[in-house]
Amino acid sequence: MSTHSANRKVVEQFWAALDDGPPRGAELESWKNTFADDGVWEMPFASDPLPRSVPGRHLIGHFVDWFFTAAPDLRIVSSVMHETSDPELFILELRGEAHLSLNGNTYANNYCTHMRIRNGKIVLFREYFDPEEVVRAFGRDEIAKGIGQVMAAAGIQADGTQEVVR
Repeated sequence: MSTHSANRKVVEQFWAALDDGPPRGAELESWKNTFADDGVWEMPFASDPLPRSVPGRHLIGHFVDWFFTAAPDLRIVSSVMHETSDPELFILELRGEAHLSLNGNTYANNYCTHMRIRNGKIVLFREYFDPEEVVRAFGRDEIAKGIGQVMAAAGIQADGTQEVVR
């Protein structure tokens, strides 16, 4: 199997795992492990308090836990994958929709996602989306609270330093 074909399979399986909503339990842990240890989830257009970058599989895992808890019925209602000449790079156009458990609002957004796959793992997940739709649906206070929970779960203090676990 070519590098491109193997990487495309990773991308297809990643999104197929969301066909029935966010994965749960062992399936969720396996899905989160699709990210490389040093993988990065970038959101270049995100507005505060949503971070523009979530570095590392560990922190990405906590971020995903928060997002899937807030959007437990998330569905990808449309997706188109665009081929590139780079066997590691895949560009997708997607639309996601959910009802938010934290406030009952409806969330719907369009995404352009760049995924870079290396050695069977996601090393870069960059998504462009309408940040105003995120703020409208989630609310700045709920986002700040959620990101605080993500950081605490990852053992990162408010000043960005790691907690010392004894």
